[in-house]
Amino acid sequence: MRFLCLPDLDKPIGGAKQLYRQVELLVELGWDAAVVTEHDGFRPTWFTSTAPTASIDACRERGDFEPEAAIVVVPETFLGINLDRYHGVDLSRLARVLFNQNAYYSYVNSGDRPLERLARFYDAPEVLQILCVSEDSHQFLRRNFGLADGRLSRIVHGIEPIFRPDGPKARRMLWMPRKNPEHVRAVLLALRRGQINHQQGWGASPLGEMPHSALAEQLNSARLFLSFGHPEGFGLPVAEAMAAGCYVVGYSGGGADELFRHGLAEPVPFGDWSGYVASIEQALRAFAESPRETDLRLERQSLAIRSLYSRDQEARSIQTAWERILTAFHHWQSSRAGSASSA
Repeated sequence: MRFLCLPDLDKPIGGAKQLYRQVELLVELGWDAAVVTEHDGFRPTWFTSTAPTASIDACRERGDFEPEAAIVVVPETFLGINLDRYHGVDLSRLARVLFNQNAYYSYVNSGDRPLERLARFYDAPEVLQILCVSEDSHQFLRRNFGLADGRLSRIVHGIEPIFRPDGPKARRMLWMPRKNPEHVRAVLLALRRGQINHQQGWGASPLGEMPHSALAEQLNSARLFLSFGHPEGFGLPVAEAMAAGCYVVGYSGGGADELFRHGLAEPVPFGDWSGYVASIEQALRAFAESPRETDLRLERQSLAIRSLYSRDQEARSIQTAWERILTAFHHWQSSRAGSASSA
């Protein structure tokens, strides 16, 4: 199977990292998998990966896109792309899997004729399975898109062990600045202007673009993470912050609903800026008035996240999904052969 990850972008995009991660695990499990890039030798520098890569031209030249043997994995962001002529490859004739890391993006990319485009993308007989990454996405695709449950497989995102709660912690709150910046600004202004108890001695800083290892160091040394992501397919920054022992306040984005059920976290309805500030104040109060209990609850939260979203759980979910995909591929091949012989 060949996972399309184009164009070549060397900046922190969680979906790209998880795509490489799935290929890594498939190779470890004995499958023939590789990431397809735009140019030979391209590999993102902000995270490390052992996943094999090959350019789309190299794959085409060596016959990786022959319908008899190929399964291509297509991100949900390809919804608006013409699969008939993609870098000189007719992807529309190939068996494929849709890797849907943020189901909500399907609406963004659905264009002027959304029903037509969604049907062409999701309902084509060549689509063997749709992979999703959260309970929320599974329900969204089943209920809102009308996809049969048997065509959906959940992939568990494993959290790397570099996110840990047992190091020294500073009174700092962190956030990702790239999503909903107007919400970030409103909340930060309220923290400066409002009468917020217990915020003396606390620092606040954004998590800019940085290597994944540096991101882990920042979260491991902080006490509070502010989530502004919405909508989210899974909410990987929330999961990583929880694994690092951070108290999390903010938006679940839908995908992180399952994460906010564990441990010490305060979900805030999207756009409720007053409620957001009140939840931050509640977190600051917990650290000020009951520090031992708060630290113990954060340790339990980290353990729960690191156990439920471990590499083993991720590998197990990938193996199960791809066994189903292989069965569907054999059925698709048989159906295709039958159609050819009857013609």
